[in-house]
Amino acid sequence: MDMSERKLQILQAIILNYLETAEPVGSRTISRRFLMDLSSATIRNEMSDLEEMGLIEQPHTSAGRIPSSKGYRLYVDQLMKRDSVDDQQVGILMNLLKNKTLQLDSLLKEIGDLLATLTKYTTVVTMPHLKKSALKHLQLMPLDEHSAVLVLVTDGNIVRNHVIPLVRRLEPETMYHISDVLNKELSGLSVTQMDLTLIQKIKRECQVDSEVMESLLNAISDTLQHADDGDVFTSGATNILSFPEFSDIARARSLLEFLGQKDQILHLVNMEDKSTGPGLKIRIGTENQIEQLHDCSIVTANYRYGDRTIGTISVVGPMRMDYKKVVSALEGLMQDFPNLFAPGADPPQITQEDNHGKS
Repeated sequence: MDMSERKLQILQAIILNYLETAEPVGSRTISRRFLMDLSSATIRNEMSDLEEMGLIEQPHTSAGRIPSSKGYRLYVDQLMKRDSVDDQQVGILMNLLKNKTLQLDSLLKEIGDLLATLTKYTTVVTMPHLKKSALKHLQLMPLDEHSAVLVLVTDGNIVRNHVIPLVRRLEPETMYHISDVLNKELSGLSVTQMDLTLIQKIKRECQVDSEVMESLLNAISDTLQHADDGDVFTSGATNILSFPEFSDIARARSLLEFLGQKDQILHLVNMEDKSTGPGLKIRIGTENQIEQLHDCSIVTANYRYGDRTIGTISVVGPMRMDYKKVVSALEGLMQDFPNLFAPGADPPQITQEDNHGKS
């Protein structure tokens, strides 16, 4: 069926009115508010065609129509005009980026909170993936008589702290010597490059108890290997309850339960990474493979370190989402986010603490 300019105008009018009111839209409303040169009868005929094409639907027996997920997709891809970036919103976000350059985890939490406040939707932030990371630097330091702290920095400037149990007290000079040996032999290597010959050489040079060496090497291996152990931060989860689409308690509970499950969200993000290329991604309604998200839209932006995507920032809302506002906010944020990693700048770090072997 022909998708004429008039049909596109009527579809856009239906979507804009529904975004504003959350009420089914009738032909008289469209004629009165958007297309005053068209009669209600003409608009009704065009709406019938749009319904046959699957772009709008009738939620109940009233004369009003609402957009379908297919209609929203056409709107996002063809009809939506990109807003210029909101300088005030981006300015607030950029202040966070400038003032939090040493703690990426707290920075991303605050960005998630702020986006949830600005958009009135729910935001989901995933922390950097460590897959294929190489060791940049490490330092072993005393903690108490029976333990030490191993501080590890990856090539992505992600920091992890491990508590290492000690069978006997180690002098600070011994710890410095161990750190020097490990840095000399392991710096720049990924876990797959650390073979048995190298490990045996390290053990000979360090000359400490085998249990301590095993704990140190296991901590290094764990940090570089566990690529999918990133954290997920959710902000504004209850914002979704303010939309009439989620007035049904069972539907709202199902969505909130999903948003509270870290593994499910990471699975969703992994599916996004495999199914789409870089850049802003918009998933509408049943385009989301997760059943709990079939009434939602998700706009996702990747943030990068060098040529590698290390995490995502997503905005989750009803299909009746203000797409222009969300896209504008995320695009503005992503434009300046790489400046955190610019040459000569101190890259932000994420600190995570693990207790290895300590009861």
